[in-house]
Amino acid sequence: MTVETKGRRAVFAFMQSGSAPALQGLMLGVSLAVGLMLGMAMVFSQSASAQSSEDEPTGETTVESDGSQSQMASSETPSGEATSAVVFMYHRFGEGDYPSTNIQLDQFKAHIAELTNGDYTVLGVPQIVTALESGEGLPDRSIGITIDDAYRSVYQDAWPIFRENNIPFTVFVSTEQLDSGYSNYMTWDMVRELARDGVTIGGHSQHHSHLPDLDIEAVKAELAHSAKRFEEELGYVPEIFAYPYGEANADVLAAVKDAGYRAAFGQQSGAMHTGSDFMYLPRFALNEHYGAMDRFKLAANSLPLKVTDITPSDYTLKRNPPAFGFTLKEQAPNIACYPSEGEATMTRLGDERVEIRLDGPVSSGRWRINCTGMGPDSRWHWFGMLYTVP
Repeated sequence: MTVETKGRRAVFAFMQSGSAPALQGLMLGVSLAVGLMLGMAMVFSQSASAQSSEDEPTGETTVESDGSQSQMASSETPSGEATSAVVFMYHRFGEGDYPSTNIQLDQFKAHIAELTNGDYTVLGVPQIVTALESGEGLPDRSIGITIDDAYRSVYQDAWPIFRENNIPFTVFVSTEQLDSGYSNYMTWDMVRELARDGVTIGGHSQHHSHLPDLDIEAVKAELAHSAKRFEEELGYVPEIFAYPYGEANADVLAAVKDAGYRAAFGQQSGAMHTGSDFMYLPRFALNEHYGAMDRFKLAANSLPLKVTDITPSDYTLKRNPPAFGFTLKEQAPNIACYPSEGEATMTRLGDERVEIRLDGPVSSGRWRINCTGMGPDSRWHWFGMLYTVP
């Protein structure tokens, strides 16, 4: 059976057939899906302008006697039956001049209060990666926290709050930003202090470059220089990586893997799970425009929309407009997809295959699409993709 829907008509059809609670839940999910996607767009834009304009809980990550950092949990990871986890991404804290990459401190404290209310289990990102890679179960609503770029407000404002609440987190560091001595970034001494306290340090390239724009030898040089600086300053090379701006392609992913990283994160929304691409894992971006508690709770409670046979398979588009599609691994009758640009026609081919076509080419830069569906557990199942558009 083939069902075609133009734009949001599929959403409206489901709304008309559902009960009032389902209608309200769907409306909330639609608005939050769009809001989170727009928030991501602002993060990307602000990250780019900031780069050009500016001159795990304690005991979970240990620095060993030879100076290397063991990012495996020194204590047992809590077990459970969940096969997924949500990872959040922050950048700045309390830096009101940069609202699209900043989280207000009162918003951040509200997030921490939510995460410590007993409903969630916050784990170090390496613990989550290890558990999901090995197929071990996690507690339901397992959460990981990541922070990109090592701004000084992480050290000054966020770290004391994390430490007070015994919450693990990961900081992804672009080495040249620290080497240049910019006052708005942390120093290597600050990074060493965080690492000694159990904070996981991750790689983020040398220059925070748009990696798909570089030839592959330049990408390898970025990774090699970054690794050299980590070894010199920290005595080890991190095991996890985050792509600057969330941008990657097949060659970049292969280079990151060959450099020794065992997991890497993009900036596409969704919950990671045992079947995820561990070299391009999803995260939910947070900033002050899209850091409201309803949005935060929706993301924190989300589950993966499990798919396979994703097209395009490369995260840099070779065709514009993109012909986007995927095959559902589990039945999900009430899916709606929201592109960041373009009017979308969604076609269902039987119960499993979903195809999305746009009405025209999309702009160069980044193109995102979020697909969500309400599950019988009243939690949103979420699958997002980010593509670099030449």
